[in-house]
Amino acid sequence: MAATAVQGGASSSQATPIQNPEQMRQIVASLTGGTRKPKAKEPEVYRGERHKLRGWLAQLIVYYTTVGWQTGYDEEKIPYATSLLRDDARTWITPYAEERLTPAWDNWARFQAELQRQFGVIDAKGEARIRLKNMRQGKRSVREYWNEFRLVASEAELDNSTGGELLLAGMIAELQNAWGASSEEYEDLEALAQWAIRKETKLATVRHILGSPSTKNIQSETTTPQNPDGTYRPSNNGNQNYSDPMEVDTTRKRPRFNISREEFQRRIREQLCLKCAQPGHLARNCTKKDGPKSFNAQARS
Repeated sequence: MAATAVQGGASSSQATPIQNPEQMRQIVASLTGGTRKPKAKEPEVYRGERHKLRGWLAQLIVYYTTVGWQTGYDEEKIPYATSLLRDDARTWITPYAEERLTPAWDNWARFQAELQRQFGVIDAKGEARIRLKNMRQGKRSVREYWNEFRLVASEAELDNSTGGELLLAGMIAELQNAWGASSEEYEDLEALAQWAIRKETKLATVRHILGSPSTKNIQSETTTPQNPDGTYRPSNNGNQNYSDPMEVDTTRKRPRFNISREEFQRRIREQLCLKCAQPGHLARNCTKKDGPKSFNAQARS
C-alpha cells in the first residue's frame, strides 16, 4: 500500500508516492540535462608514413575510448579506421575494400597487427636507440626535450644507466656542467628529468637577477640623436640655439665645394655629384679636377 502524507485534513487524492532510487536518478538526470559525454576530436588521416603509425593508432584508441568503443565494437572500429586511410595506405586497403582479396583479420586487434606489419617500423628498438643518440635539446626547454625523449625511449627498452647517459648527452652544456658539479644521484630517468627541469628554472632565475635592469636606460641615454631619416641631429644642450635640424645637419656636414647653400641642397635632392653636379657618382669618386677656387661669401657664411 502506498504511503500517504496527510496534513491538515487533506484527502487521500493528494498523496505523494515514494520514488525508488532508479526513478529518482531519472528525475535528477532530466532536470540536469542528463550525462553528456565529451565530444571527441576525430583523428587525422593516415597516409602510410612509418614513423607516424604509432601516433595515429594512439589517436584512434583515444577516440574509441571517448565514444564508448573501448571494448568490442570491432565492426565499427575497422571501417572507421579504413575511412581515414589515404595515399599509400589507401592503395593497400583498396583491394580488400573491393573484396578482391580476403582480409587476414576478423577483429580490431588483428587489423592493428596487419597495419603494423605493413607500415610499422621494421626494427623499432634499433631505430629508437639511434634516434636517442642523435637527439639534442637545442633551443627547446628541458620539458619539451624530455617529452620527446620519453616517447622514443619507450620503444628503445633502455636500462636507467644507459637512458640517463643519453638524456644527459642531449642536454645543453649549462645543464651538463650543473650535473657534473652536483652531488645528487638519480634512481630513474624520470627523477633525472625532473632534476633538470628544476635546475633550468633556477638558472633562469639567476640570469635574471644578475642581469642589469638599467642597461636599456643607459643605452638610450648614450645613443646619438638622429632625425627620422637617419641623419645626425645635435642635442640642444646649454644655451645653444639651433634652427631646423635638417638645415643644421646639411650645413654642418657638407664640405666646402664653393657652391651656394641652395645649390648644395639641390644637388643632394637630385642625387647629383656635389663636386661636378653630374649624376651617377659621388663627390669622393669624382674625376673632375679642381679648378681655381673663387671666393663665395654666401658659402663662407
